[in-house]
Parts: sequence; C-alpha cells; structure tokens
Amino acid sequence: MLLREKINEIRQAKRVSIDRITKTGISKNKYYRFVSGEGSLSIGDLQKLIELLTVSLSEVVADSSERDQLIFNEFGDYFTLDTTEYEQRAKNAARRYMATKLTAYYTISTVYELGAAHKKDEPVSDYVDDLYNGLKRQKFFTIFDLQVFRILVPYLSVARFFKLYPIFTTSLRTYEAYNPADGIELMIKIHATAMTYAVSTAARARKYLDFVLTQVSNMRGRPFAGEFAIMKRLANISRLYVMGNVDAAQRAFDSFFGAAKRLDMDRLYASPNMQTFNVYWKKLTSHAPEKLQPTAADTVLVGLDDSAGISFAEVPMGAAFEYIMKLKKLSVHEFETAGMSHSKIYRVRKNLAEFDVNDLFAAMMAARLDVRDVDVYLTTNSTAYGRSRFGMRHLSVDEMQLAIIDYENLYTETGFDIYKEIAFEFRGTVLKHTVPHWLQSEELKQLSMEVSDHLGHFDTWHEAQQRLAAWPMLNQPDSNLIKRWMDQTVDFGHYMETFRYPYDPILINYDSPLIQAVLNKDADRAEAIYARQFAEYQHRPDMHIYFNYRWHMLLNAEFIKVLREGYVIPLTIDNLLKDVEVITGERDFIQPYQELLTMLKEVYPVY
Repeated sequence: MLLREKINEIRQAKRVSIDRITKTGISKNKYYRFVSGEGSLSIGDLQKLIELLTVSLSEVVADSSERDQLIFNEFGDYFTLDTTEYEQRAKNAARRYMATKLTAYYTISTVYELGAAHKKDEPVSDYVDDLYNGLKRQKFFTIFDLQVFRILVPYLSVARFFKLYPIFTTSLRTYEAYNPADGIELMIKIHATAMTYAVSTAARARKYLDFVLTQVSNMRGRPFAGEFAIMKRLANISRLYVMGNVDAAQRAFDSFFGAAKRLDMDRLYASPNMQTFNVYWKKLTSHAPEKLQPTAADTVLVGLDDSAGISFAEVPMGAAFEYIMKLKKLSVHEFETAGMSHSKIYRVRKNLAEFDVNDLFAAMMAARLDVRDVDVYLTTNSTAYGRSRFGMRHLSVDEMQLAIIDYENLYTETGFDIYKEIAFEFRGTVLKHTVPHWLQSEELKQLSMEVSDHLGHFDTWHEAQQRLAAWPMLNQPDSNLIKRWMDQTVDFGHYMETFRYPYDPILINYDSPLIQAVLNKDADRAEAIYARQFAEYQHRPDMHIYFNYRWHMLLNAEFIKVLREGYVIPLTIDNLLKDVEVITGERDFIQPYQELLTMLKEVYPVY
C-alpha cells in the first residue's frame, strides 16, 4: 500500500472528516489530488495531516510501499542475523548502490559486509577503516550514523572511539526533546562503553573521564528510561571519588550497589560493554584520586563547539537541511543524484520553497536520514500541534493545569483529536499529584469514562492512543471489554518491532488497573490482569534487560501478594521503593507508588 493510500485508510479508521482536514489549511481538492496520486503535499501540509490523524510519519511509512525505498531502522535487527542474511543484505544494498550511486546504500552494504566477515572470522579492518573514516569527517550524526557508530564500537581502538565520542554527544542534543525509543538503548550502550574505557587506565582517565562523566550527567531523554538515571547516579558517585571525597564516595557506592543487587540489577543489562557496577568501581578506585587529575602533558578531551548542534525546534525544514549538509559535508551532487534539481535544492535551503513529499524522500536518502529523524523534526518543530506533549515532564503541576484549559479550548475550536489527547494526558498527571486516593476518586472515574469514549471511536490505535490505553481500564466493570482492549494493546507489538520500543505496554501501562483492583479487593479482575502481565513478562525475555521491567514486576508481585494474603507488610514494599530511589537517585520514580502504599494500609490490615 502506498503512503498516500495508507494515510487515507487511517483517516477513515479514525473517522476524520474532510471538513476537519480543510480546517488545517489543506483544501479538499489538494487532499484528494494527493491521495489519488495526481498531486503532492508540502512538508508543512504533511505535518498538519499526520498530526490531525494523531499518527507519526514512522507509523505511516512502516506499513507503506515506500518503506523499502527509505532508511527505516536499517540495522534494528543487525545483531540477530546469521552469515547468509548478512551477505544477502550486503548484496542487495550493493546492487542499489550500483543503480543509484547513493552513498547511503554503499554504507549499508559495507556494514553488512562487516557483519558477514566477523561471523566468518575473516579480516574486518578494511570495512572498519572505511566506516570509521566516513564518520570521522562529519561533525554531526543522524540516527543512521548513530546506528553505524554503535555497530563499529567493538572494532574501534580506545583512541578511535574517543575521536567519535564528542560528535556523538553533540548530536544527541538534537534528540533531547523527542527521542526515538531505540535511540535510548543506543545512548546507554555508547555512554557505558565510554565510562568503561575512561577508567581502564589512569592515563586514559586523566584525558577522558571528566568529559565522559559530564556527558553522562547531562543526558536527557524519555522519562521511562531508568537506565539513564542509574548511569547518572553512578557518574555522580564517580565524580565524588575523583574530587578526593573517597570515604563519602565509597559509602554512596556501597549503598548504590547494595540496592542494585537486591533489585537484581547489578549491571546495565542493556549494555554488555559495561561489566557489573562493582567491577567498574574497583577499576576506578584502583587509581588514587590524585592520579586522575590531568597534567600539563595530557591532551584532555573536549567537545565540539555549540554551533555543531542542530535544534530542530526553531528552524524551518530547509534551514535544518542546510545545517545537515554543512555538518555532514554533503555535496549538492548527492542531492541531484537522489532526484532533486539544483534549483529546488537552492530554493529549499534558502527557505524560498518548501519540500514536497517526493523531494523530502529524495533528500532523506541523499542526507542519509532515517524516517525517524524526520519524525523528530515534525514532533519538536515550533509549528507542531503536539509539541508540548513531549515536553510535559518539564512542566509544573500549575503549568499543566493552565495548559489543560488551553488545549480543551483548542479542541473545542478545531475538533483536532491531538488537542483532546494532550489534555487527557495532562489531566491524568495532575490528578495523580493533586487528588487524594486518586485511584478511588470520582475525578478518576470521570477521566476514565471520557478517555474510554474517545478511544472507542477509533478502529485503529497508534502510539498517541497507546499513551492513554490504561485509563479506560480503570473503573471499567466489563471484564470482557478489558480483555479485548488488552489484546488491542498487545497488537501494538507490531510497532514495537518496527521501532524497537524498549518497553511492553501491557507491563508498563497496566500497573494502575492492577493496583486499583487490589484496593477494591476485586480478586477476579486483579488476578486476570496480573496473569496477563506475568505471561507477557515470561514471553518477552528480550525485555528483561530493562530496569523498568524488572522493578515493575517485583512491585506488582508484592501488590498481588497483598490481595492473596489479605494483609500488607509495608516494610517490604517500602524497602523495594527505597532501593529504586537509591539506585536511580530519583524520587520521582517512586513517589506515586508510596502514595499507593498509603492507600493499601487504609484498606488492608497492616502486619
């Protein structure tokens, strides 16, 4: 199915009328010419359309014929392939390179040839040198480049790794506001490697450690990434030691590592490059703090200057491509090879014309952009309807309350579902922080009913709807409906495979319905939800590497035990939550659950 046909299918499944499309400024004639193949859309109109449909470009492209013509998580399954698969993909990419002369296909072919050579124990140095030299000449990595860097890491010397590391850290600034989920895992692996390399010898520590600890401490991303918080906590403890506060650092690490072991998290399982936290700590503390201070003879690692970063938030698409061309050292010839005219390239770069969809796809291949790079732009750009949805973690409760009124008014004026969904998300967050016993409150019942009614209008869900998926389960008396909706949530697994989401919505989204059933002493419902959660956990061993999985399942096991035994042992749950706080250094992770523990103590006898 072509992308234009997929967009029209989603419009019908989500019951979005043509009248609502015309409210965005896209005329009825322009829309029908686009879906019929008689015309195209500008990037600005495409952004309006997919936001109106509350879907991402990635989710549309994932099920379209255009997917094979674009870079879309090209190396997402790279480490699971066998020799034959590496060789076949290398040949396919090489044929495409010979037909198109696009550098992207040459790089893809080289990466798969590297994998095949490694599997066959053949020399890999030529492939490594080729890929390394390609990355070294750039001052900015897009998602495609970041994936290549991750694959290269095991083959690079420490010196080569740290040559690319500053480019990596600078590039991450572009993805801070909205981070593709598999990018989080990539960031964890690269930073963990940097920490490991930086403490391997005192000489390396003097050159690299300060820079690495600063970069780890500055990491930002989606709030569910517990590994980020763990790495930051370990970096801060390491900083204490480097500064000479040896006793305080050792006490802090002992507390950190003790909590990690009790949570069965004595290492970053998402990153095999770092051994256990204890091994890392022993290596660091084998060097006296004074031996870790740079001397005049040391060439200390520094980052790129700030001008090397790109903020997609404030610039038009043409200016963003201008930056990318400059920092990746791309020639106009590469864009002409991809199918853009010299005149169009100039006019787009100077913001005298907009990309249309066909030009955009050509430019993406020339610039070696993943589809998700464009998603980041469309989501964080100042013209995005839903931009604040991904900045909500930076808002106070008071700011959210004001934003709710604004978005409800915008929905009333426009009828755009995205505004209603943002208001729902903000209302849920405010409710949890302001309403006592929120899981048993009238306010929750009202929100649950409204979200249930909203989602019930759609024949298909995308990520935007999955973010709301747990609310309808609360105060929903129909157990069969709950089962059907949980099945619909599991169907989202199609997109988890597409985007490599490091979470499963059944395990993360359904904590609240489980706890509510326990509070209400609804044994049938609680056991049904927990059984489904446990089954998902057993069937997804690939997810066990993530911290959120581990501690949520430990906590859910404690909650179901309360229901089964008929009493609560507060110290057991409280100690688990305190361990989460100690290892992450973040109270925000546990505060909602401590409030739930207070509710449990009012419903069940305390042992």
